[in-house]
Amino acid sequence: MGSALPAHADPATEVKAAFTRYDEGWRNFDVAEVLAAMAPEFEWTNSVGIRIVDKSQFEAFLTSLFKNPRFRAGKSGPLVIHSIRMLGPTAAVVSSSVLTTDQQVWNTGKTVPALHTNELSILERQSGKWVIVSDLTSDEAHGI
Repeated sequence: MGSALPAHADPATEVKAAFTRYDEGWRNFDVAEVLAAMAPEFEWTNSVGIRIVDKSQFEAFLTSLFKNPRFRAGKSGPLVIHSIRMLGPTAAVVSSSVLTTDQQVWNTGKTVPALHTNELSILERQSGKWVIVSDLTSDEAHGI
């Protein structure tokens, strides 16, 4: 995990660092890193409508997903954070996107030339750190 920021760090900077660590967990297929970024109580919904609110279920889902060679085939471009909106001293919304190439569709194996994923995440400061309490992804897939 990344190093801790100084106590005087700007909250938006802290939110960005927490979200970037979450993104790195996905890029590195690191279940523990992704789970560490999540609040004890969270909601995660992906682009096909899978909704998970339980860490043990999310761990099982990620473990299976990260082992899938079709999922691992994709090459993610840089994380683009479009905005960080502070909703107060302990809540923030992050709007981000990633362009992935060579992603394969999980059930058909068909390669998607360009998969543009948008993500809207709500983070909350809990026990001194920023964690994800809600995450929603949507894919604009061309060529599916």
